[in-house]
Amino acid sequence: MPYWCKQTLASLIFLISNIVLATKVQAQGLPLRVLLSDSNEMPLAQFENGQLKAGFLFDLGNMLAQQLNRSAVFIALPRKRLSPILESGQVDIICNQNPRWLPGPFDWSTPFIPHAELIVSDQRFTRPKQLNDLANIRIGTILGFNYAEVQQALGTQFIRDDTLTVHSNLRKLAAGYVHHIIIDQYVLEYQQKMGEVKVALHPYLLIKNEKASCGISRNGQVSAAQVNQAINELLANQKLPKLFNKYH
Repeated sequence: MPYWCKQTLASLIFLISNIVLATKVQAQGLPLRVLLSDSNEMPLAQFENGQLKAGFLFDLGNMLAQQLNRSAVFIALPRKRLSPILESGQVDIICNQNPRWLPGPFDWSTPFIPHAELIVSDQRFTRPKQLNDLANIRIGTILGFNYAEVQQALGTQFIRDDTLTVHSNLRKLAAGYVHHIIIDQYVLEYQQKMGEVKVALHPYLLIKNEKASCGISRNGQVSAAQVNQAINELLANQKLPKLFNKYH
């Protein structure tokens, strides 16, 4: 190879290396702004004085941020404010969601978070064998949450009894105010482990078993490709499976 070619090649390699380094340094100066609902409870989120301090979403946000060479900043808001702020680009990402639960002009990561949605019923009352058995019966639900499968099955006969938290729904169930609630399996199992389920339950009715994703703002500071790369790396190095086992 002629000497001038070697010089040109060396210069190009040096230039590309500097660009990559500058990009990493620039990314390190930016936070990953992680959005979540302020109604989340353990094992998803533990708040202290309004600040997220622990839980699955806290650990996941920090893992993704670290993989993207950033630091995580968490923003907790009421459910009805999630879509507008994600669309605006004031935050970058929200996880444990999917396009049906959070409709809007967002990009979505590969589904990777285990999610099983259940109907659990007070053992003192008749156990539903299918969703149609719950037509015109009050069901404990969370305000602002979209239960697409139940809505599709029951239509106008889906009678929601909304509350703000899982704890409130469990208290309503124990008091006999409702006989059935909708709850995520890992949340139910965590609450049972903590002794927060005060009533005997029938075997649950599975609504759906799927994987949730992260929604990514199209006006934010990270792309879906970057998030997917981070997720794939965390799956490959076994950090995500260990995280799932910690909370599920």
